[in-house]
This record gives sequence, C-alpha cells and structure tokens, in this order.
Amino acid sequence: MSLSKRGKSNVKEMSALMHADFSTRDKRYDPVNRKDGYINLGTAETHLIDKELIAFLENIQKNMKLESKNLHYDYFYGSEEFRTAIANHWQKLIFKRKKNRSISKKNIIVGSGCSLALEMLATMLGDEGDVFLVPAPFYSGFIDDFSERAKVELVPVYNEENLETEEFEKAYNEEVAKGKNVVGILFSSPNNPTGKVYSENEIMNVVNFAMDKKLEVVSDEIYAQTIHSEETEWISTLDLVPDEYLTHVHVTSSFAKDFALSGFRTGFAISFNEDLLKGMRNIAYYSGVSTHTQALLTELLKSDGLEELLANNGKQLKKSYESIKEDLKSLGIEVKEAKGGLFVFANLRNYLEEDTFEGEKKLWSRLFNDLKLNMSPGAIFNANEAGWFRICYALDPMIMKEVVRRLKTLAE
Repeated sequence: MSLSKRGKSNVKEMSALMHADFSTRDKRYDPVNRKDGYINLGTAETHLIDKELIAFLENIQKNMKLESKNLHYDYFYGSEEFRTAIANHWQKLIFKRKKNRSISKKNIIVGSGCSLALEMLATMLGDEGDVFLVPAPFYSGFIDDFSERAKVELVPVYNEENLETEEFEKAYNEEVAKGKNVVGILFSSPNNPTGKVYSENEIMNVVNFAMDKKLEVVSDEIYAQTIHSEETEWISTLDLVPDEYLTHVHVTSSFAKDFALSGFRTGFAISFNEDLLKGMRNIAYYSGVSTHTQALLTELLKSDGLEELLANNGKQLKKSYESIKEDLKSLGIEVKEAKGGLFVFANLRNYLEEDTFEGEKKLWSRLFNDLKLNMSPGAIFNANEAGWFRICYALDPMIMKEVVRRLKTLAE
C-alpha cells in the first residue's frame, strides 16, 4: 500500500526525549527495589499531591450522581455545565482588575489537552507558512502544537527577560523582509522553561506591540495557579488588554499542571472573538473530552475543598523548588530564579566537553545513559547559549535527593 505524502510525513520515530521517557517507564528508580533506575526530570507534571488528589476525587465520585447524559454525546467543545464551571473558576482568576468583564460558557472551547487548544488556535489564526513570534527560550511543545499539523512557523525572539519591544520589532522586520506574513505573538506566563512570571509592564509590551502591528496574541496561562513566590503577582493578559483589542487576545489553559491531572487530557481556550469561537466549535468535533471526565471535573471545580487542595499543592511545590535550588547552588550550578511553574532552568555549562550545542547533546547523553537522569536540554527550548537544562522537580523529596547525589558525580 502506498501512503500519501502527508501520511509518509508522519512515519517517523518519536523524538529522542519522548523515547527517553517512554522507553524507561518499566525501569524507573525505586529507593528499595531499583536503586539504579532511571529518573524522569523531563516531564512537567507534579506527583507531590497524588495521594491527596486521589482521595479527593474518590470522594467526589462516591457522591456523584451519574445521569443518562453522562453516557452519551454532548457538545464536542464541552458540555454547558462544564464550560460554565470553567468560566466561573477562571473568572475569579483572570479578571482581578477589570471587574466589568465576564467569562461565560460561550467564551470557552474545550479540547483533549492544552496542546489541542493551541493547535486549534493556530489553525484558526494562521495559514500555512504564516509566522508567530515567540519570546525565547520557550516550551518546545509549542512547535508541535503550531507547526506539526497547522503548519504555522514559530520564530524565536530573544527577549524573554522583559519582553522588550525593540526585539519584537527587530524579529518582525526580519521576517517581513523575507516575505513572511507575521500574524501573531505566542508566549506563556510563567515562562516555560525559566519559570519567569511577567509583570504588568512586560505583558503590556506584548499587547502594545501587537496592537501597533495588528497581530493576534495567544497567551498560554497553563501555570497561572502554580506560583510559588508569595511576593509575585500573576496577571492574565486578558485582564490588561484594552477593550478595543479584547477580541485579538486568546488564552489557553488546562487541568494538567495546576490541578496535577495531566492524564485527564483536558484543556481549553478562552476567547471573545465570535468568528474564531464558531470555527473552533466546528473543529473541536475531532477532539472531544469524555462526558464522564467533564462531569467529574465539573464537580471538582464546584467542590468546597478545592481551594485548600490547590493551596497545599502550592506549598509542596514551593518546598520542592527551594530545595532543588539550594542543592544545585551547593554544587556550583547556576539556576534562573523561578517564580512559578514546575521546573528550574539550570546551567550545566561547566560540565560541557565543548561550549556548543553539540557539546550539550553529548552531556545530555551522558546524563541519560550514565547517570540515568532524563533532563531536557536547552536546545529544544531555543535557548541562545549551550549548557542550560530544564529540571522538573515536582517529585518525591527522596527521589530529588537521589538526583542531586547523581549530579555530584559529574565532577568526579
């Protein structure tokens, strides 16, 4: 049988980093039974409240009243009850300043994960070959979400520190000079992989530049409730954009990170653009979330104990972050100061055989094959210098101590 061109384009091995994770799942570290096992530090998910979360969900399920509608088709872009529950929860999170704005069920498009929500936005906002500018380093999955099927190109802009307008301008002009059609800006706060939480002024740099160039803005806010710095205020882009440009800013989020439910594969987009929403309702046909999962998550969002559960998650993450930060510093490893997220961006340049991305690749191989540590190298995040690695630290403290013990051997 002869495959189509697009079919053949999908006949390929999974990425080396995904393979490193999935191929070692039956060989994971256990302090008693497998002391030389692999430790996965490459997947941004938290395991710190698994027991509490399981008990919480079991209690919800025990008291849930399943109805006939939970067994059958519903709107493929989310049931009315689920979208209403999402709107009510994120209303309080997003609109802390502009109280006159409100999210309703009609502004929500549910899909099987945040990646799907991002891909739908890419499909609706860009044609093949169009360009989105992205402050770098940035989450490597954005490339899959925007480019794999939607065929929208992502161009890194090296202004992650403060989202400087001058750097956006430079990148924009360079793409236009190439004959490219720049249609938008994609960014996340907190930034993945650095954990940087952007201020009002920094976000307004994005908004003002977008307004000047008539660009769309996609703000990935998947870690909005995972802020472990008590003095840091998280702000949604939707809370800052002027009224006249509200329909050009679109937010994505999920239950994967803040709620520690990555396996539920449930994400969504929030928008006030009627045409975009109408189009996304149609293409959501291919990505519906189980009606039972939606019913369970609806009850979760309405639960009295949810705020306490999220607060406990935040305390555990802060504790884990402070611990890995201090342990890495004790090894002489520089880390970028993170205010949110589930990861630190650590500089292992001192352990490179050569100060190049090829040297970084060799170090990754050594970390994985010799130390059995799966960490994500900076190259996949479009870092502009070699040696940076993202370390996801939301694991049992005993596991993280083993990580530090193994890293100490790099200098031996």
